[in-house]
Amino acid sequence: MTVALLLILVSALAGLATGFTYRVWALILISPLIALFAAIILHIYEFGLIAGVTIITACLVVSELAYLAATYLMHRREISLQDEIDGAPGEQSEQSVRRQHK
Repeated sequence: MTVALLLILVSALAGLATGFTYRVWALILISPLIALFAAIILHIYEFGLIAGVTIITACLVVSELAYLAATYLMHRREISLQDEIDGAPGEQSEQSVRRQHK
């Protein structure tokens, strides 16, 4: 059980690190590496097929959720519902938009 929790924790840390440093395309490379690493560790500790697949799936899900959390934390200031509600620019004004005289 400790091995499974440790693998899930390492997967979450890998997802956070990927989210803070790379774009979403990095998950294409990171996810198979996480699955392969987890499969090797679980095989060494003689986990069964069903338990191994369940733990690997949990590792991948936790990794991707951690990636989403990291990217949300990085870009939360750019996401504003007030811009959609009132139509006025947020904290970052729209400098490249010029007035249109018709």
